[in-house]
Amino acid sequence: MLAPWRLKRAVEFIEMNLATPLQLVDIARAAGLSPMHFAAGFRFATGRSPHAYLRDRRIERAKTKLLSDDLSIDEIAIDVGFRSQTHFITVFRRQTGHPPARWRRCSACIGEPSEVVWRMSQ
Repeated sequence: MLAPWRLKRAVEFIEMNLATPLQLVDIARAAGLSPMHFAAGFRFATGRSPHAYLRDRRIERAKTKLLSDDLSIDEIAIDVGFRSQTHFITVFRRQTGHPPARWRRCSACIGEPSEVVWRMSQ
Protein backbone atom coordinates (compact mmCIF):
# COMPACT_ATOMS: atom_id res chain seq x y z
CA MET A 1 0.00 0.00 0.00
CA LEU A 2 1.26 3.45 -0.94
CA ALA A 3 0.36 6.30 1.40
CA PRO A 4 -1.69 8.97 -0.42
CA TRP A 5 0.92 11.64 0.29
CA ARG A 6 3.64 9.47 -1.27
CA LEU A 7 1.50 8.86 -4.36
CA LYS A 8 0.79 12.59 -4.62
CA ARG A 9 4.46 13.41 -4.31
CA ALA A 10 5.37 10.87 -7.02
CA VAL A 11 2.68 12.12 -9.41
CA GLU A 12 3.73 15.74 -8.88
CA PHE A 13 7.37 14.76 -9.50
CA ILE A 14 6.40 13.02 -12.73
CA GLU A 15 4.35 16.01 -13.91
CA MET A 16 7.18 18.46 -13.19
CA ASN A 17 9.74 16.27 -14.96
CA LEU A 18 7.90 14.85 -17.97
CA ALA A 19 10.47 16.26 -20.38
CA THR A 20 13.42 14.66 -18.60
CA PRO A 21 14.54 11.05 -18.85
CA LEU A 22 13.02 9.65 -15.66
CA GLN A 23 14.07 6.38 -14.07
CA LEU A 24 12.08 4.39 -11.54
CA VAL A 25 14.72 5.16 -8.93
CA ASP A 26 14.18 8.93 -9.43
CA ILE A 27 10.43 8.70 -8.91
CA ALA A 28 10.81 6.33 -5.96
CA ARG A 29 13.31 8.71 -4.36
CA ALA A 30 10.81 11.56 -4.71
CA ALA A 31 8.26 9.41 -2.86
CA GLY A 32 10.84 8.45 -0.22
CA LEU A 33 10.78 4.72 -0.98
CA SER A 34 12.96 2.03 -2.49
CA PRO A 35 12.28 1.41 -6.19
CA MET A 36 10.87 -2.06 -5.55
CA HIS A 37 8.54 -0.96 -2.74
CA PHE A 38 7.45 2.10 -4.69
CA ALA A 39 6.70 0.17 -7.91
CA ALA A 40 4.58 -2.38 -6.06
CA GLY A 41 2.72 0.30 -4.11
CA PHE A 42 2.16 2.46 -7.18
CA ARG A 43 0.75 -0.45 -9.15
CA PHE A 44 -1.54 -1.36 -6.24
CA ALA A 45 -2.76 2.24 -5.87
CA THR A 46 -3.24 3.07 -9.57
CA GLY A 47 -3.58 -0.26 -11.35
CA ARG A 48 -0.63 0.63 -13.60
CA SER A 49 3.12 0.45 -13.39
CA PRO A 50 5.00 3.71 -12.90
CA HIS A 51 6.41 3.31 -16.42
CA ALA A 52 2.93 2.92 -17.94
CA TYR A 53 1.69 5.96 -16.01
CA LEU A 54 4.66 8.04 -17.18
CA ARG A 55 4.17 6.95 -20.80
CA ASP A 56 0.43 7.73 -20.65
CA ARG A 57 1.05 11.19 -19.17
CA ARG A 58 3.59 11.95 -21.89
CA ILE A 59 1.11 10.94 -24.59
CA GLU A 60 -1.67 13.01 -23.00
CA ARG A 61 0.61 16.05 -22.85
CA ALA A 62 1.63 15.45 -26.47
CA LYS A 63 -2.03 15.31 -27.55
CA THR A 64 -2.64 18.69 -25.96
CA LYS A 65 0.44 20.17 -27.61
CA LEU A 66 -0.46 18.70 -30.99
CA LEU A 67 -3.86 20.37 -30.86
CA SER A 68 -2.74 23.70 -29.43
CA ASP A 69 0.93 24.38 -30.24
CA ASP A 70 2.70 25.19 -33.49
CA LEU A 71 5.72 23.09 -32.55
CA SER A 72 6.98 20.43 -34.93
CA ILE A 73 6.35 16.76 -34.14
CA ASP A 74 10.06 16.43 -33.32
CA GLU A 75 9.93 19.39 -30.90
CA ILE A 76 6.85 17.99 -29.19
CA ALA A 77 8.48 14.56 -28.90
CA ILE A 78 11.48 16.03 -27.10
CA ASP A 79 9.32 18.45 -25.09
CA VAL A 80 7.28 15.62 -23.58
CA GLY A 81 10.28 13.43 -22.83
CA PHE A 82 10.75 11.02 -25.72
CA ARG A 83 14.26 10.21 -26.90
CA SER A 84 13.44 10.68 -30.56
CA GLN A 85 10.66 11.48 -32.97
CA THR A 86 10.66 7.86 -34.16
CA HIS A 87 10.14 6.51 -30.65
CA PHE A 88 7.44 9.10 -30.00
CA ILE A 89 5.54 8.24 -33.20
CA THR A 90 5.71 4.52 -32.41
CA VAL A 91 4.39 4.96 -28.87
CA PHE A 92 1.78 7.54 -29.91
CA ARG A 93 0.43 5.27 -32.64
CA ARG A 94 0.37 2.29 -30.27
CA GLN A 95 -1.56 4.32 -27.67
CA THR A 96 -4.01 6.15 -29.92
CA GLY A 97 -4.21 4.10 -33.09
CA HIS A 98 -3.11 7.12 -35.14
CA PRO A 99 0.21 8.81 -35.88
CA PRO A 100 0.70 12.27 -34.33
CA ALA A 101 0.48 14.08 -37.68
CA ARG A 102 -3.00 12.68 -38.26
CA TRP A 103 -4.02 13.64 -34.73
CA ARG A 104 -2.80 17.17 -35.44
CA ARG A 105 -4.65 17.42 -38.77
CA CYS A 106 -7.82 17.10 -36.78
CA SER A 107 -7.02 20.30 -34.87
CA ALA A 108 -10.07 21.94 -36.41
CA CYS A 109 -12.19 19.47 -34.44
CA ILE A 110 -13.60 20.98 -31.33
CA GLY A 111 -14.58 18.77 -28.45
CA GLU A 112 -13.44 15.89 -26.37
CA PRO A 113 -10.61 13.61 -27.52
CA SER A 114 -13.17 10.84 -28.10
CA GLU A 115 -14.89 13.12 -30.64
CA VAL A 116 -11.53 13.81 -32.28
CA VAL A 117 -10.88 10.06 -32.59
CA TRP A 118 -14.36 9.52 -34.02
CA ARG A 119 -13.88 12.27 -36.61
CA MET A 120 -10.44 10.93 -37.53
CA SER A 121 -11.90 7.51 -38.27
CA GLN A 122 -14.44 8.93 -40.72
